[in-house]
Amino acid sequence: MVKRKEVFVGLEDSKTTWKIAVRCEKMLIHQVSMEAKYPLLRGYGYLFHKFPECAIHILYEAGFKGFNLYHRLREDHIDYVIIPPHTVNQEKVNKVRTDKRDAKRLALILENHDFRNSWYVPDKECREDRQISRPLIAIQNDIVRTRNLIRKFLRFHGIEPPLPTKTSGAEKSIGPLPSCL
Repeated sequence: MVKRKEVFVGLEDSKTTWKIAVRCEKMLIHQVSMEAKYPLLRGYGYLFHKFPECAIHILYEAGFKGFNLYHRLREDHIDYVIIPPHTVNQEKVNKVRTDKRDAKRLALILENHDFRNSWYVPDKECREDRQISRPLIAIQNDIVRTRNLIRKFLRFHGIEPPLPTKTSGAEKSIGPLPSCL
């Protein structure tokens, strides 16, 4: 158990588990794999009991799960850094990647402050706009792609398709998108 020290936590997030590596005073002091549930990490478990009275810093790569972990760490006033995966420096020597190795690498990067800047996390309204506008744009692109396939099919068989005279609702522009998209 470590008390009253500064600890650096690298957290590798996957679908069902978190791989965690903890460094303190330039040494790897603990590694664990746990179920990806926040109460196990913070509220009742790992961080409180293993590192009481410590200054805890967490680094994790943003991933497919969105920003739920970010919001919880922020609510609990835990120092965190979120980075996009493409900005992490990786040694060329080690070609085998595992979540355990990634967690160790993230803890080391955090301890050495060897990352550019934390990632910009868009506000809730912007994220909701993205969830609506991106599928809409994809559907509009699918409509255009399907129409072009039908026209090419007809032309291949010697039939000249009629030109559209009036644009339908699906073909109209959705208007200006928010700047965060």
